[in-house]
Amino acid sequence: MHAAVRDAMAAYLGSEHVSNDHGAFAASRVSDSIVEWSAGQIRRLLGASGGHVAFAANMTTATALFARAVAAGIQPGDEIVCTELDHEANVVPWAAMAASRDAVVRTARLSSQGTLSVSAVSDLITPRTKWVAVTAASNALGSVPDLPAIIASAHRAGARVYVDGVQAVAHLPVDVESWGCDAFVTAAYKWYGPHLGVLYVADEVAETMSLAEQVPSAGTELPGRISLGTTNFEAVLGTGVAAAVLHGWDRAELAEREGKLAESLISSLEAVPGVRLLGPGAGTARVPVVSFQVPGVPAAEVAGRLAGAGIAVWHGSFYAAAAIRAVAVGEPAAVRAGIACYTTEEDVLALVGAVREVATGAR
Repeated sequence: MHAAVRDAMAAYLGSEHVSNDHGAFAASRVSDSIVEWSAGQIRRLLGASGGHVAFAANMTTATALFARAVAAGIQPGDEIVCTELDHEANVVPWAAMAASRDAVVRTARLSSQGTLSVSAVSDLITPRTKWVAVTAASNALGSVPDLPAIIASAHRAGARVYVDGVQAVAHLPVDVESWGCDAFVTAAYKWYGPHLGVLYVADEVAETMSLAEQVPSAGTELPGRISLGTTNFEAVLGTGVAAAVLHGWDRAELAEREGKLAESLISSLEAVPGVRLLGPGAGTARVPVVSFQVPGVPAAEVAGRLAGAGIAVWHGSFYAAAAIRAVAVGEPAAVRAGIACYTTEEDVLALVGAVREVATGAR
């Protein structure tokens, strides 16, 4: 979490302005202004001049709510396209909604290199396709699909597109309007904010949405009718501040620096005997997430040994088991290293050296 986010949230919680919204008194008006200001910062971050911004506990909750909110437009036999590249949170809610509506889920497959081609998705789109759910960047493999082309293909068939941008926002320029996103979800903790889900919905889609479980007193106005329960105002404020922080950075320069570090990490790991890289190789469009295996050493053990060297990596399938299975048949787990704004060349060298020690011991 960025220090500016921490300080803003702490100051709010220590102030006399902590209150629910939509009241006539001053503290409540502050809560209203927090939501309005933060939504504006989010629109700017995502390249949206309009549309609606709603907040939820996390991306999974936001996606589950969204899928239920558009369910009325799904008829028996209609189709939803998901992908092997996606986090399970952009698959399971759609599958659950489809099952409740007697609809069909089709799954776009990955290449053996962990890339998702446009044709892998577009070949599954039919006149019965209502939604395509696809990631802007893989949290497990770092793969970046050609999102504008996928969205254009869906729109030509009359389908709409829901984009999981959780892994993308910190590392890539996002432009939901030029891409044509009908809905876009992200999570502020991935870009140095608090744990909060953020959902952008284009105007024409938002007008069709409703939640059966929404209380009548919440009214029918947007985005209130698609937001359940009391707002977490301190987290909404922190999310707006995190977006504002990103506005102040030279994000093109940061993306270039992160990309160079990722290329260095990939090429260095490729040179270590006994290490198997998963996903696209060097020179491929990607975000700076690198997954690998050390055959003969369980991923949990690799991660544990790296932790002992003071290096923090994740292990497992990263809630993207289909993506891991697609590139590592028979090996259900991997180790994942991520590069952030604070990662240095020394960090990369330390990781590679520690992995080399693990791999040497496995031979």
